[in-house]
Amino acid sequence: MPDLKLDSKLTKGIQRVLEPYEVRMGRLGETIVAIVELTAVKRTDVYDGEEAAPTAHLRITALEVATRDQEDHLRRAQQSMYQLRTARGTLDEIHSTEDANRQLRYLGEMVAGGDA
Repeated sequence: MPDLKLDSKLTKGIQRVLEPYEVRMGRLGETIVAIVELTAVKRTDVYDGEEAAPTAHLRITALEVATRDQEDHLRRAQQSMYQLRTARGTLDEIHSTEDANRQLRYLGEMVAGGDA
């Protein structure tokens, strides 16, 4: 697996999305919950025998910041996604997967409908 690096260059579109949150982001310890899309924009391969690892550079290509009311919904979605990813091969896989999928469907409805 290549070493992953986050490209620090923000596109103008991403900067516009983040502008309303500049004050919050400027405070140490402040957390902003968002849905982020990453795209591999550069890859550096190495030749056989080189000690360096291949590198992939990822750039933020889409971003939506959650409102304060949406943050808990996205955190629960994140926890459900984690549960789905880590349940494979466990004794509780079927139950965990069903619960996580049910939670994700419910949260999708909540975020889309704007209900709290």
